[in-house]
Amino acid sequence: MSEARPNINLPLGREPTDDIWEAMFTQRAIRYWLDKPVPRELLAKVVAAASKAPSGSNLQPWIFVVIDDDEKRQEIGKALRSIFDSAEPLQQLIASGEQSDDKSERLMLKGARAFFTQLEKAPAMIIPCLYGLSSPTQDPTSLLAGSSIYLAVQNLLLAARALGLGTVMTTAHGMLDADLRRILNIPDEATPVALIPIGYPQANFGPTTRKGPDEILRWNAW
Repeated sequence: MSEARPNINLPLGREPTDDIWEAMFTQRAIRYWLDKPVPRELLAKVVAAASKAPSGSNLQPWIFVVIDDDEKRQEIGKALRSIFDSAEPLQQLIASGEQSDDKSERLMLKGARAFFTQLEKAPAMIIPCLYGLSSPTQDPTSLLAGSSIYLAVQNLLLAARALGLGTVMTTAHGMLDADLRRILNIPDEATPVALIPIGYPQANFGPTTRKGPDEILRWNAW
């Protein structure tokens, strides 16, 4: 593919796709889901896709904790909502964005409010964790450590899109570390790196607004 696919050719909808370009060019952050459980075989399939990503020295230093139990989802959602309710600056940021003249920003911040206050509505959640990390670093908090798991996370997101499942990549795990460890029995030697809700979308996949190659591409030098 020699150039970016024109947005005009991209479908708007919720259907699965076998076209990798369509999956990449229509993968949107989904923060609303149907009240419909995701079969475990599909959840296992997106984790299998994640496992095919490269990692430092091919050590595959990861564990993916998948939560589809209603009680655990409710507990995680309650914990996040409690943090949001006590975080006035975050509430103000979202409230301000919801009044923005920019439609994309309004929708994004409205979705953020739904995420912080209704996370349990996601039929499932996935917590990727670094585990047994030794290459290219032993420090799980470093940028280098991310190179050994975030490629797997992107594989997971694209696989979900291909299956017609909506996801959103979040770092809300950072707010919930103690809660997640308690609720999910995550050991000290494992490091959560994301919190990814997943389910059948109640919003459409479709073209995304991103900077074009003319803004981000440099040939041979900066």
